[in-house]
Amino acid sequence: MSLSRFPNAAMAAYVLTGQLTAVTSLSVPALAQMSYPAANNSIAQVDAETEHTFTLTNETSVDMLGFYASPQMATDWEENVLGDSAIQANGDRTIITLPSSRGCIYDFLAVFADGDKLEKYGINVCDLEIHTYYEN
Repeated sequence: MSLSRFPNAAMAAYVLTGQLTAVTSLSVPALAQMSYPAANNSIAQVDAETEHTFTLTNETSVDMLGFYASPQMATDWEENVLGDSAIQANGDRTIITLPSSRGCIYDFLAVFADGDKLEKYGINVCDLEIHTYYEN
């Protein structure tokens, strides 16, 4: 299934349905600013270079049934990162891992059990630690 995306991804704006909002916590981890010698082939270094990982938290009162993370250049929403899982309401969280080979800037689409959807554009996942959805 291909979900259409907001036609102007460069807007980097929230598109709200209902009472939901998204808040992103950004920071630059010290490891991201360090350079490593080529001879150092530790597993941690390889993982840091090939994946972006952050915590996705649902602080709303509605279960999150889908979460789509597509590189900003993509023309359609890619697969549901949650698969068959859901992030329960009231503080449930999960770890999201995205490949670094697709760049740092992603667009997000969260789909909730009550039918509400929230799109967020231009998220820098290279600096992202936590992405939380709240109700207004």
